[in-house]
Amino acid sequence: MVKEVRIIYKAEAEIKESQFWKEKSYEEKLSVVQFLREQYVKIFNKQDDYAESRKRLRRVYRITK
Repeated sequence: MVKEVRIIYKAEAEIKESQFWKEKSYEEKLSVVQFLREQYVKIFNKQDDYAESRKRLRRVYRITK
């Protein structure tokens, strides 16, 4: 197996990253954000805080709807 090493400068990496996210749909971006939120909750043991914030969000949603 051949290993390959590439040197990428920070400015080039930022351009490629912004291009990557521009190509994604809003649904894909939101699903990634939700995935990261769930990972944060699991890692830092914040299940109680997360459940409480979801309750408040539902209540606000009903009021504004």
